[in-house]
Amino acid sequence: MAHKLRRRKVDSSTEKRILTALIVSTQFIQEIQDVVNLDYFTNSFIRKAAGWCIDFFQNYESAPFDHIQDIFRTHRKELKDDEADLIEKLLTDISKKYELDQGLNVPYMVDQALFFFKKRELEITNGNISILLDRNDIDGAEAQINSFAKISRVASGWVDALDPRYIDEVFQHQDRMFTFSGELGKFLKGFDRSWLVAIAGAYKRGKTLHLLGITIGAMQQRLRVAWFSLEMGRRESNDRLYKGILGAGSSDGGPALYPCFDCVYNQDGSCKKAERTNRLPLLKGDRKPQFSPNLRYTPCTVCRFENPKEYGVAWWYTLIDRPAYTEHNVKKQLTAIKRAWPNSYRFKSYPKFSATLSDMKRDLDVLERTDGFIPDIIIVDQANGVKPESGISLDGIAPHAATWRGLASLAGERCAMVVSPTQITRAALEKKNIKQSDIASHIGLLGDVDVAYSINQTEEEKIEGVMQYSIMAHRHEEFDTNAVCIVLQKMRFGQVYLDAHIISRGWESQNIYTV
Repeated sequence: MAHKLRRRKVDSSTEKRILTALIVSTQFIQEIQDVVNLDYFTNSFIRKAAGWCIDFFQNYESAPFDHIQDIFRTHRKELKDDEADLIEKLLTDISKKYELDQGLNVPYMVDQALFFFKKRELEITNGNISILLDRNDIDGAEAQINSFAKISRVASGWVDALDPRYIDEVFQHQDRMFTFSGELGKFLKGFDRSWLVAIAGAYKRGKTLHLLGITIGAMQQRLRVAWFSLEMGRRESNDRLYKGILGAGSSDGGPALYPCFDCVYNQDGSCKKAERTNRLPLLKGDRKPQFSPNLRYTPCTVCRFENPKEYGVAWWYTLIDRPAYTEHNVKKQLTAIKRAWPNSYRFKSYPKFSATLSDMKRDLDVLERTDGFIPDIIIVDQANGVKPESGISLDGIAPHAATWRGLASLAGERCAMVVSPTQITRAALEKKNIKQSDIASHIGLLGDVDVAYSINQTEEEKIEGVMQYSIMAHRHEEFDTNAVCIVLQKMRFGQVYLDAHIISRGWESQNIYTV
């Protein structure tokens, strides 16, 4: 490795992000400790703080996040005043945005750090070679080249699968990055970094609101979400987000009608179990009455999990008291959320067909450089509205194919889960179980994505607050295209996932009552 260093001014934002990762993430230090050289950092205060992190890890095998302020106070007298002020400001900012081993897209930052180290090694080596050639020291110049080759091999990206650390990686990190809770999580099985996920559904059936459910769920799991919208503007999107977070949609608040699961045999009165929570039938013949708070009928789901073979899925309603959707209540809730889930969401809208994937990549670079915001999940709402790159044919399905393949590339480059909705054919609009052949425009996307699932809903189900999910394709898990997960929701309040129930193969032959 080169020792005589020729420095030049570089963008310090990259160095600050690397230092942030050194402070926050144990995994990051483990990944880069063999190739990092403090001389790569051109900024003196970052170089010193990075050295503290490496020393702490070598002694305690952990990132120094919980101790970095104490370390700073210990070394403060060794620093110039301006250096101390800069480090203190950076540490304060990091403490507000992160927790130990949380809030950082580690695979992406490892890639960025290795690229930076490799570039700096090239710059240093190039400078040293120039100096040595000026001195006619040919042997010394050749030694510099050989020294760089060693660094290059370490950071080349090749993996020895027989190395025990990669075995540990497989068995110690089996949880998916993002998973829905409850039965829906069990059904969809979770999602990981670098995956491209497609959500298929009919027009105006809640695909964008489903993306909102992913966003809120990801924020609760301390993941960062960047949302590109080609469908709606900032105000409309924020309105839906606030409703979903608060779980409210009425300015008056108070009792609101929510769907809830019930049992077929409770509704028709045929259940004779002593455990049944209700003794009155709901049905009159094969018809249901309008909901009324005065009805003495109550739903029953005693057998739903304890004795599922004797449970017939149905749904009814219940009244739940909700807060008023007001500016005061939203601000109060968001203040608490910003403390619990700091720096977790960014939104950007474009007019439809005005932005290419290159535009989005550029804006992600700007977001990273200016805010230090690196997303774990990237939402593109929706792929069909992305402007084709120049040189892409506008005939047939070529633009759609190029967009989906570009999204797959984006997922890999950013080490992030990328999600986008897609449309289904007109013939599939009223289907209860959308199939692979129902994808509109570009059926080939099923080969480009890691996961594709559909959200299916008839007009009646939309009124009832019921959505049916089915898996169309999954690269990493076994799946049954005939299985369905019934999801209850309150769309007007921005709540896309209240409860869910999985129905296995042959669901169409079961007794499923609608309201």
